[in-house]
Amino acid sequence: MFTWRHILWLIICAGMVAVTVAAFKKKKPSLSRVLTTAMIIAVLSEAIKIASVIEMVPSANGVITGPYIPMNHLPLHFCSLQIILIFIAKLTKDEKKRESLLAFMYSTGLLGAIAALLMPSIFTTSVPVERAFVSPLSYQFFIYHSMLVALGIIIAISGEIKWEWRHCRTTLLLVYLLGVVSLYINSLLAVPTYVDGELISVDFRTNFFFTFDDPIGLRLTELWQWALYFFILIALASLLIFLSYLPLVRKSRKDVQKAET
Repeated sequence: MFTWRHILWLIICAGMVAVTVAAFKKKKPSLSRVLTTAMIIAVLSEAIKIASVIEMVPSANGVITGPYIPMNHLPLHFCSLQIILIFIAKLTKDEKKRESLLAFMYSTGLLGAIAALLMPSIFTTSVPVERAFVSPLSYQFFIYHSMLVALGIIIAISGEIKWEWRHCRTTLLLVYLLGVVSLYINSLLAVPTYVDGELISVDFRTNFFFTFDDPIGLRLTELWQWALYFFILIALASLLIFLSYLPLVRKSRKDVQKAET
């Protein structure tokens, strides 16, 4: 993390985001057209990821060999879930539902993608940092997350949402719910070892939503350490989500007051 390759990727991503947002401001396409482009990028991104990580794995007895996608690459992170949300936001005809969904996507997609770019788990789980500009998975990771950052900014400045505090409350409740659900998912996808019915070890586990392990490599060995980490994670997420909505809600209220006077 924050090697020269990582920093160079961050500069490239910042450039892509800046160019995308500037093009939006200049051409002013509808948000629907933006979502169409985001859908295409998301589909291509997921296709590249699958092609990069899928492998043929034999059974224990060597009789059967079949394709396998490692469980940590399942689309169950916040940023991966945005793919489904982009499709729903694009295709739904319910304007109220669409607005609430876009408001949720703005905060979680923007903040989640920024966090992913700053702390790219890809360099610790899939691609050695030395191959940061060689592996297709690196390009998929950084381009996709840059798209999410740009999309979040575009949603915020599109003028198609009347920002209210209810959007923040809904986002917080869903984030809390998904955080709890991730505990079950990570446990469900773990590979435990039992001896005489007693849990001895866990040889592999996922870390969706980063609720089991922190993304910077701190070692959590005691339950109280993990509980403290989980509390800090929730508190930090709550603060950042609140701050992301604060300027938008304030501006929306000022615009309403100006219209009334």
